[in-house]
Amino acid sequence: MVDLRTGDPELDDPAGADAWPAGRSVRGEVLAALLLGACPAVPGAVAALRLAGARITGELRFDHGTVSSLLFLRDCCFEGAIVLDGAVAESIDLSGSRLVTLSAYGARVHGTFDLRDTVVGGADGVAVHADGIRIDGGLLVNRCVTNGSFDLIHAEIAGQVAFVDAQLRSAGPGGVCLNAGGMRVGRSLLAQRLRTRGELRLPGAQIGSSLLLTGAQLDGDGADALYAPWLSVASETALRLHVADPARSEHGEDVDRPFSARGTVQLISARLRGGLDCSGAQLTATAGRPALEADRMVVEGSLLLTAGFHTEGEIRLTAATVSGHLDIRGLDSPKAVLMLQAASAAGGIHDRIDCWPEQLRLDGFTYGPFIEYRDAKERIPLLRRQARTADPGRLGAFRAQPYEQLASYYRSIGNDGEARTVMLARQRALRAVLLPRWRRVPGAALDLLVGYGYRPLRAIGWAVALLVASSAYFSQVRPVDVSREDTSVFNPVLYAADHLVPVIHFGESDVWQYHGVAAVVTVVLTVLGWTLGIAIAAAATRTLTRN
Repeated sequence: MVDLRTGDPELDDPAGADAWPAGRSVRGEVLAALLLGACPAVPGAVAALRLAGARITGELRFDHGTVSSLLFLRDCCFEGAIVLDGAVAESIDLSGSRLVTLSAYGARVHGTFDLRDTVVGGADGVAVHADGIRIDGGLLVNRCVTNGSFDLIHAEIAGQVAFVDAQLRSAGPGGVCLNAGGMRVGRSLLAQRLRTRGELRLPGAQIGSSLLLTGAQLDGDGADALYAPWLSVASETALRLHVADPARSEHGEDVDRPFSARGTVQLISARLRGGLDCSGAQLTATAGRPALEADRMVVEGSLLLTAGFHTEGEIRLTAATVSGHLDIRGLDSPKAVLMLQAASAAGGIHDRIDCWPEQLRLDGFTYGPFIEYRDAKERIPLLRRQARTADPGRLGAFRAQPYEQLASYYRSIGNDGEARTVMLARQRALRAVLLPRWRRVPGAALDLLVGYGYRPLRAIGWAVALLVASSAYFSQVRPVDVSREDTSVFNPVLYAADHLVPVIHFGESDVWQYHGVAAVVTVVLTVLGWTLGIAIAAAATRTLTRN
């Protein structure tokens, strides 16, 4: 190791390399010559180029070359570009250095590529261009600062990729800070407390273990904050709150930091095999775009929108599949629109009633059991929060399936009474929203009499009440005996039943008749009797054939 550092961190900072003496300068072409075999390796020793605290003048270029020695250039300042396109190298360590640009297109690194604590100034909108790179070890970019895009399109990294505490900035508004479409990572992608400005792109990326963006702060700067359709993660995916380490927080070195995104977090058709944890995340949508767009996403685990998850934009989970449970306890997004059309949560829902947003779209949403039981009267108001398609700002749209799904849940746990309550609410919602006023009258009568068939005992109560009332009335008003041959005594109860009960005939109306007001009462009683009979028949049919 040739170490040109003084030992004073301030004097050795590569940002102040202009003040370094000439004795700390090394030409890039000399280093390239050494790397490409200008000096043969000593037998019995590991070939390596180790240099620290130097100012590298000119470009360091060994593109398409084969470097058999290790390369360690720590805390150096590079005045020109580093170019190793198509090169084959062992481990490369540029940690703590200051770079203009780094180009490693199609390169092959047999060991680890270390860019920790580096600052890459960038040129022509690009800081690091490493599309197609293959790294047998890991890519370490912790605490790195870049100004320009960091390109890793179709990169293959067998080990771990780490962007912990890094700062990635695009060259301008609407630009890309990290472009890693199609990247394949053998182990985890770690990006805790990452800060970005510009779009972070991971479309089609494949992560062999976990994706951790805990406490990351993503600013799309006019573009999507995270663009990751068709992303595949083999283990946990975490876009959650970072909880400070108590030992470090005492000295102000670490603080609680939520995952935040300004711009859409897009996970369309992503496949997340270890669940998705968005606990405490803070999402700010740009105008006309959803905050979370995860249509057709597959989560082979649980989806957590808990611990103060907040957004005022759309949470779009249309046709998403969650094999575990959907957890919205602590969801703090009352002004959001939660879109769950055609989605499924096979493991059920863990919720609190007050955590559901004010606007919902639930048509086609299927789910397993609720973790915490609530009566139907508490859950039915949620179904009335359906946003209208023509006017999304208005609530009260009618969709039959959410009612049927909730009723199915209650039936699955053996509570048919609550299921009937839900289906009665469904019929009332249908009548209130879809039917014109003149067509609501028969439905209102059926609701009053038998609760659309879901309250069949109500009709019997009405019948008994009418029988008692009419019997009392007829006992006070004497009828006319129209059959002189019949000498039976007038029975007001049987007479009332003769008019009230359809089909069955007790014979009282053949012997006795009323005129005037009492005759009108008999006609009304007959009409009510047939109405109740039809209602009871309809109730029986609905009870026997209900789903």
